Amino acid sequence: MTSVHRILIVEDEVLIAKDLSFIVEDMGHEVVGIADNAEDAVYLMKLHAPDLVLSDIVIKGQTDGITLGRMIREEFETALIFLTSHADKTTIARASAIKPNGYIVKPFTPPAIEAAIATAIANYVSEHSKVDLQTLDASRSSGLSAQCIEHIDDYLDHNFDKDINLQALAELTNVPGSSFSKRFKTATGKSPYQYVIERRIEEAKRLLRHTESSIAEISLTVGYANQAHFSTAFRKVTGVTPGAYRKL
Repeated sequence: MTSVHRILIVEDEVLIAKDLSFIVEDMGHEVVGIADNAEDAVYLMKLHAPDLVLSDIVIKGQTDGITLGRMIREEFETALIFLTSHADKTTIARASAIKPNGYIVKPFTPPAIEAAIATAIANYVSEHSKVDLQTLDASRSSGLSAQCIEHIDDYLDHNFDKDINLQALAELTNVPGSSFSKRFKTATGKSPYQYVIERRIEEAKRLLRHTESSIAEISLTVGYANQAHFSTAFRKVTGVTPGAYRKL
């Protein structure tokens, strides 16, 4: 049986994005979102933590798909496939430097997409399995200390209403960003972004239970400028909407 994967699509051509979404969902996978620029893509990454990102190289905004791919590689734990109709040597060289898990060349076909997704996930799992085997014996010692986690928790408690990024968390521990995510996950069992989301939701649950603040006010307090996005994140973690939780 084919595994179901959560996939984010980054494509600035609406018809292509929709076509790709239909094909991916027809394969049985879940499309968690579609973005046409890097800023929205990063937001959706934080919100949904997909297993795989399908990103065009040419997207809207000043940040292109290759730069976005570098951010994904450095800050998120997810597989990456580049979509492209540009096969010039310079573009390929820049894209290859990111070490994506695969490519899909436009115009694409359903079989090509299915093969690329299967290969990318397999490559990603293999790549991380090798890392896990290499660090298995030292996994405990390579994780962040309990004191580091306490510093992070204290920082989160006082900054839920702010944009909390990976660099800010890494600076609290004096651990380079390049290794912070892996060491954080070793210590907590969760990626930094998933950890922050769950801490935000825990604070929201406390406020829903013990204050008379409106859901809109709580949304802002825990760092969600958009109440709809807050409700989506809350329901994903708890299984119910904020309003339903308050009535429990």
